[in-house]
Amino acid sequence: MPYLRFATGDRLRLDGEEMPGVVVAVEVEGENSIESIPRENRAGDVHVMRGYRDFRVRIALRLAGRDPLAEARVIQAKFAKSKTEPLRVVHPHLAARGVEKALFARLITRELGGEEGMEAVLELTQVEPREAIAQANAEEGKALSQAAAQGPVAGPPPGSAQARRNGEARKPAEPPAFLRGFIAGDRAGAAAAGGGR
Repeated sequence: MPYLRFATGDRLRLDGEEMPGVVVAVEVEGENSIESIPRENRAGDVHVMRGYRDFRVRIALRLAGRDPLAEARVIQAKFAKSKTEPLRVVHPHLAARGVEKALFARLITRELGGEEGMEAVLELTQVEPREAIAQANAEEGKALSQAAAQGPVAGPPPGSAQARRNGEARKPAEPPAFLRGFIAGDRAGAAAAGGGR
């Protein structure tokens, strides 16, 4: 797997080969995927979280060599080859956010008026390793097959509030003190119950 190693204020290195341009900024964006569902005949929407989206990484480069357009062509050619193969990315900022593997998403180049050189923004999208996805799917399938092997179970799920209430309802109610005394043959209990003189 190819790797991309870089540091802010230094050059990108793709599989050890130094790339043109100097990294001037690194941005990592992560967000929840939230769906808004309108409520019928009521004000406001219901917001449902659908999970986390993959992180997006933007690396801003300054191309200020003798021929910035040639530098842009080199970057385009190198990363165009990586469109389908994930890169192992190595940078302290990305490591802090948990991004280890990413896929080339797009390259933006921009000429700045009145300034020499160009600016390039390289965008990467986080990808999960195939092994991790396969393992998660296998574990989920195993859990589903175990649940299916047990067959349907009547009643509320164990540990739920309804199961606790059902357990409390099944306990026999404790008789009042005078009745317990009467059952035990205690005269005071029998007198309280209106019997025995």
